Amino acid sequence: MTLNAIKQMETYARYNPQVVSLSQGIPYQRTDNDIRLAVVEAMLQNKVDAYSDPQGLLQLRQKISEMLLTEDMQYSDDEILITAGATEGLSATILSLLISERKEILIPTPSYSAYYKIVESAQGKPVFIQLNEEKGWSLENSLLEKQITKKTAAILLCNPNNPTGSIYSKEELLAICLIAKEKDIMVILDEVYGNMLFDTKELYTPCVVEDFKKNIIRVVSFSKDFSLTGWRVAFLHSHRKVIQKILPVHDALVNCAPVISQYAALAALENKERILENNKIIYTKNRALMQRYLDNLQEYISYQKPIGSYFFFPRLLKEENSIDFCFKFLEKENVAVVPGSDFGPGGESHIRLCFGRKKEDIIKGMEGLTRFLVNTN
Repeated sequence: MTLNAIKQMETYARYNPQVVSLSQGIPYQRTDNDIRLAVVEAMLQNKVDAYSDPQGLLQLRQKISEMLLTEDMQYSDDEILITAGATEGLSATILSLLISERKEILIPTPSYSAYYKIVESAQGKPVFIQLNEEKGWSLENSLLEKQITKKTAAILLCNPNNPTGSIYSKEELLAICLIAKEKDIMVILDEVYGNMLFDTKELYTPCVVEDFKKNIIRVVSFSKDFSLTGWRVAFLHSHRKVIQKILPVHDALVNCAPVISQYAALAALENKERILENNKIIYTKNRALMQRYLDNLQEYISYQKPIGSYFFFPRLLKEENSIDFCFKFLEKENVAVVPGSDFGPGGESHIRLCFGRKKEDIIKGMEGLTRFLVNTN
């Protein structure tokens, strides 16, 4: 097993100052000062020196429970688990599910490449379901039902989708959850980019439906929304019986999420509205900036405007091998982007571009992409 292309590209950029990176989804803003001050206060009060409960600080879980209730989701503090980032939360979840004889996880493609690595690390098998690009990267129920077997443990959805920036509609999600309930499988719902929306006011989540509670595990991260990628803190919620199956695996992996980061998460929630509103202003401008460049390249690429996340996922019209394209582009223009093949077979012939980066980097990166496409075609 090797690192996915996202990490490979970002590592190369990190150690080569001349390289501009539009690869890994890292927000360029620094962690909010109010969060930093709250963490310093917690340190000075000796609150961060010992393990928390494996399930997470009670105060934080209660705060999350209150927040969920305002969003019409009823989950008590014992139905919430604080994790060391979304990746650890997903890993603990998938490991807990694959302990049984069911070894297959259904994953729409293109989707975040870490999913495949997690499933394979748990000795499971990722089963791909092709999303329909022509219909806005939608998931066809007939394809989903066709792939469900006695070995299926869950379907893993990223909503908004990374890398496409598309979102699943309310109708799609309700249909998926109904199928999952009928087939007795789980829906793992990764909503890491759930607050990063542009052309819609809110993201529908089927967690508001009480009848689906035992069949949904929802994962939410603090990383992107609050510039806390390095702090490694997230949470998941589900029915308490489901959480109790995940908790021992989480405990075996990390004992508990970093306590200092849990206090950062608590402060983030207390400043949530202000921070998210500021982010939306920045990312809306960045999206428009990157789109202006893409609009001038339609001889070479086609794209769909992202509704959520901070990624464009354009299709290369004159190049099929996305890995070759990205490495040639990196060598020629010193710009790192991610090959679409990293997101499963449905991502080939595409590249992923992150507009969560600095304005200056977006301009340099897109000017480089323009030169490269014009000069090599």
